[in-house]
Amino acid sequence: MTWVRERFATAPAIYGLVVFQVLVAAESDDPEEPLLLVLVWSLLAFLGFYVAHVFAEVVARHGSDSLGVSVRKGFSHSAGMLYAAILPSLALLACVLTQTDGETASDWVLGVGLIVLAFLGYQATALRGRPLWARIVGGLLTALVGFVVILLEYMVH
Repeated sequence: MTWVRERFATAPAIYGLVVFQVLVAAESDDPEEPLLLVLVWSLLAFLGFYVAHVFAEVVARHGSDSLGVSVRKGFSHSAGMLYAAILPSLALLACVLTQTDGETASDWVLGVGLIVLAFLGYQATALRGRPLWARIVGGLLTALVGFVVILLEYMVH
């Protein structure tokens, strides 16, 4: 569980999960666009966000660290964004392979992302020693807040 928390329970990972879900939802708006292109464009756009995040980390750290150290720390700190896209990408790939329609595929990606958020919320409250009911509520609230953030981001884009 420590490995999972170190990679998925980070601000860049959670941000990456939200961003990827919004990108897939926005890309799948066009019912005429093949789902494979939705996957490709979502991944390319997501990589753009990842590079921007690494760049921001490098610029922010460069005042206190050398450029090489700043770059290494930037990639290391931002890696969670890439981890976060794995499960939703696999869901989208499965939809491509099964020739699922875009709207249903978008729902699957959203569902997978919300399950990940619920798991992270559940696990965080479990680590705090909370009873089972509080863990479940923590997971549900985390997923709900994530859904609202995703919805707001989608409406803006």
